[in-house]
Amino acid sequence: MIIDCNAHLGYWPFRHVRDSQPDEFVALMDSRGIGQAWVAPFQGVLYGDVRPANDWLIKAIGAYGERLIPHAAINPNFPEWERDFEEAVAAGFVGLRLYPNYHSYELGGSCMADALAAAGDCGMTAGIHLRMYDERLHHPRCMVPAADVKGIGAVAEQFAQVPIVLCNIKTLEIQGIAADVRRLPNLHVEISNLEGVGAVEKLVAEVGAESVVFGTHAPYQYMDAALLKMRESQLSGEDGAAVFHGNAARWMGLSG
Repeated sequence: MIIDCNAHLGYWPFRHVRDSQPDEFVALMDSRGIGQAWVAPFQGVLYGDVRPANDWLIKAIGAYGERLIPHAAINPNFPEWERDFEEAVAAGFVGLRLYPNYHSYELGGSCMADALAAAGDCGMTAGIHLRMYDERLHHPRCMVPAADVKGIGAVAEQFAQVPIVLCNIKTLEIQGIAADVRRLPNLHVEISNLEGVGAVEKLVAEVGAESVVFGTHAPYQYMDAALLKMRESQLSGEDGAAVFHGNAARWMGLSG
């Protein structure tokens, strides 16, 4: 089974995104052989108060509980965010998505630490988005630089009990933190923004298959792009299985 560790549903403000409603997205998954997807609400990226976005998501995916795994958008820079977190846990969310560049905090700051501590207390995974899309394509009135990933090693080491996925991370950014990814078993990268021929193969050689997970950033990006990256890379069967589903299944207690 293939598990997509980086997907969103809902409404993106800057353009229409096809297949962004649950029924459409599950049909897309079926057509591409994706068994499960970890999904967060698009709306949570730009909402200050993320609770309505999470409420929308958990209701919208109710019919697809085995296919769409809910991850709550959390803004630890918003007053009383702890209430949003507690309500997300009670509603059945099993992971967090954090957007430090959109919600205006640093990876090494107290906001991030508070959110990861909460995730650790509840046995949740944490997806940290360095960006949502290429900075060259941003709306001119909403230019948002990518988060600085340089300090992530110290953060992951401090919260060793929290599986962390760095989402929408580019090849050069991974190269800058490769030593941390190799040495920290809870720190992982997904492949949606990798660049170049044989990119997944090269990444696995650099950081180890156990540190890499499959992510598409669909439906904002084409699901086929991530699948092609896997097909054109020369991975062993064991390494391919770890990336496609084994690592994610281990964290979530899911069948692979």
